[in-house]
Amino acid sequence: MLQKAELSDEADSENYLGGSSETMYYIGLDVHKKTISYCVKDAAGRVHMEGKIGSTRRELDAWIKTLPQPRTIAMEATIFTGWIYDHLLPHAEKVKVAHPLMLRAIAAAKRKNDRIDAGKIADCLRCRILDFPASSNPTVERPGAA
Repeated sequence: MLQKAELSDEADSENYLGGSSETMYYIGLDVHKKTISYCVKDAAGRVHMEGKIGSTRRELDAWIKTLPQPRTIAMEATIFTGWIYDHLLPHAEKVKVAHPLMLRAIAAAKRKNDRIDAGKIADCLRCRILDFPASSNPTVERPGAA
């Protein structure tokens, strides 16, 4: 079942790369210290893009301009997630950070690599496995952030 989505003021309207306003794109990120694997899927689960980028602000900025809109992004909580979350938040409808226990399907998988993990995170987001009330949406606390 396709779900309608509306663009928010925070989306990159200057970088609109196709898709209709009725198509949400779900992006799963498998985050590591030096690289981020990604998978972009539509509401039907078709893969539109996948690959790997460096874990730098410059590479994230270049990459985000290549993505279709509207988009929702998810990643597993890691030590590197905080700054990536903050950096991507203005460029997506939503950015979700999942507790590793919410992603048990990935941890239990027999076939595992970064590309597959990113695809499974996109599927969890697409199928609403990562939905939780806004009041319990995880935030990343860092020293000096208040």
